[in-house]
Amino acid sequence: MEKKISIKYFYNFKEDNRKSMRMISDYLYQNLKKDSNFKISKFIPKFSINYLSFFGRIWNLRYNRYINYPNLVKKTNKSDIAHIIDHQYAHLVDQIQASYKIVTVHDLIPIVFKKQIGKNPYLVKHSLSYLKKFNKVIAVSKNTKKDILKYTDCPKQKIVVLKSSVENTFNIKKINKKLVCIKYKIPFQSKKILIVGNSFYKNHKISLKILEEVKKTHKNLIFIKIGNKFDFNIKKKLKKSIIQLSNIKRDEVNKIYKISDVLLFPSLYEGYGLPVLEAMKTGLPIIASNKESIKEILGRYPLLFNPNDVKKMSKSIVKLIENKNYNTQIKKYLKKRSIFFKEDNYFQQLKKIYLN
Repeated sequence: MEKKISIKYFYNFKEDNRKSMRMISDYLYQNLKKDSNFKISKFIPKFSINYLSFFGRIWNLRYNRYINYPNLVKKTNKSDIAHIIDHQYAHLVDQIQASYKIVTVHDLIPIVFKKQIGKNPYLVKHSLSYLKKFNKVIAVSKNTKKDILKYTDCPKQKIVVLKSSVENTFNIKKINKKLVCIKYKIPFQSKKILIVGNSFYKNHKISLKILEEVKKTHKNLIFIKIGNKFDFNIKKKLKKSIIQLSNIKRDEVNKIYKISDVLLFPSLYEGYGLPVLEAMKTGLPIIASNKESIKEILGRYPLLFNPNDVKKMSKSIVKLIENKNYNTQIKKYLKKRSIFFKEDNYFQQLKKIYLN
């Protein structure tokens, strides 16, 4: 009997509150542990003492990330392969006990948008300076690979592009839409535009301008927002047209996509753009920005626009709502395109990286 290859996933610590990274880590862990060739484990650090709690949350997080976590990693058992899911923890590489070390880089937003964020991303740069020490660096898109080469000294030959997939549950065929609407207090008869995410680069101020524009002709239009509440003021007349779903469970997200009529995604930047893939898998028409990473998912899709073009995106929403034939054409394109992002193919490629 051949010895199983041991793989250890290094998670973010809970207080870091990067939910998307925890979701991706769980996704890999749950799927790979089904494979009899691998012995899968995960390491999630727990800190019993918050040494710098009197300095506030930010300094405490930094202390745990850059001092406590590396010290805990030193004590972990050796594995054949170690995989750090979040590139902001790349500085752990020297402490990890493993024969083959891998890190996934999702995006370089703190560096690309440092002027807009108004902070010096020196700690992110510090972590990224360790990329060259890994055996393999997984970039989630060609665009992310380009950014890695532009902003870090990681050798090109170490980088491999592996475009993410999403759970097969997003291929859901039929649901009781009425029951979902009742559960989340969503008007069943309304036209529903889905928006997701919270960060400034998601460009939600533009999303609300689009809502205001489309509502001039379609009074029953509403926005469903998955994620935390807006961190800016909303016009009073729009508030009643926005339904916030802040704490929705992951296994319910696909149902919200399924009851929606359009995903609006005017993002200024994406390392990849997972919500676009989720929508495509669900068969939900998408109106998105024409950024390179989104093009990598959608190909030559006709509804990609300058992220600040309110007029064109508003007109496209109206066309999708009013023109059933056009709506059907778009859905057919997305169904055909989704074949390139099968979950099984993704894990086959990931295993090749592990076994290389």
